[in-house]
Amino acid sequence: MDQDRAPESVWAAAPEPAKRRLRLFRRDPEAQTLWQSEFEQRDLGEPLGVWATDEAVALVRFDRVAAYAPATGEPGWTWQPPGQDVIVGVAQDPEDGLGLVLHHDDGDRNAEQIRLTVLDLGSGDVAWSREQRKDQLGHIGEHRTSEVGVSGGRIATVLAWDRDKPPTVRCLDAPTGALQWERALPDSWGDSFSVLATDPPVLSVTNSGRRSRPRLYVVREDGEWYVELPDGYKDFGPAVAVVGDTFVVGLEPSEPANDDEKSADTVLNAYSVSTGEQLWEWRTDHGRTLHPLSHRGYFMVGNGYGSRVTVLDPADGRVVAERRFPGFSYRARYAAWGDHLAVVCHAVSETRRVRVFRWK
Repeated sequence: MDQDRAPESVWAAAPEPAKRRLRLFRRDPEAQTLWQSEFEQRDLGEPLGVWATDEAVALVRFDRVAAYAPATGEPGWTWQPPGQDVIVGVAQDPEDGLGLVLHHDDGDRNAEQIRLTVLDLGSGDVAWSREQRKDQLGHIGEHRTSEVGVSGGRIATVLAWDRDKPPTVRCLDAPTGALQWERALPDSWGDSFSVLATDPPVLSVTNSGRRSRPRLYVVREDGEWYVELPDGYKDFGPAVAVVGDTFVVGLEPSEPANDDEKSADTVLNAYSVSTGEQLWEWRTDHGRTLHPLSHRGYFMVGNGYGSRVTVLDPADGRVVAERRFPGFSYRARYAAWGDHLAVVCHAVSETRRVRVFRWK
């Protein structure tokens, strides 16, 4: 979520850089643990998303949205989709205290509509709900819908049905379904599409060719550009973030930097949204996967183990601050509000799903 830039003092000073051979003796500041959710005694499925505001921390799963009190973790309201519907899409960020989900009956293969429902995070009440024709959104899967993204009041989707035509990126107004714009990609390259962001639309695209490399497309109404995954990396990261004209994405390395997989050298690349020019890079050995998000006009970059978050200046990638986070999460995802941060574990197993921290 893009926000006005806060003064650097909100993060406190960054620790002095240490040489890697001295890392065992380095102790970065530790964030304050506020609460953790109860240990899940059985596998309840991988979360689809998380929203975090002053009113609630809400965890979205295929069959429900469950809220916690942000200060204490006390369970709050729960919302379930009607009938036999399941949730297949989640807005990346809440807007004005509202969170949006897409849901449908995955057992009704003849259903022509999908429903959008917006929830008030303070109460769990439905603020509004409407139907949308599925064929206007491309492929709607039975589980998570990767080809459709929702955020900032916009639905972005990829239409790739016709193999004789290039895929088309379509943007719709979420409250009304009105077409904002659409643009065909320059060629028919790609077999699998995933929408990672909506403003601008960012697509992770793969091809079935055995020597082909994944691509990341940034699409605007008046143009597009893409970068190809460099050699030495196996995939782009699962999330992207934008601050102003700067766009960042992590690159996951093919091999660990040494025998310890957790110390693999991972890079975060920054590009100009408007031109595609690479602006800077930031390297870390605190995990193979990075999850960036924009907050207070900076980039916050968490590692995939939920154990460390670094704040970067979007202008040059300079480290502004860094914190350690007690505990561990698998394929961690993050949500920030004020000086708080929620860390969500995506392990498909029994776990403590949510941990919440105060930055300082």
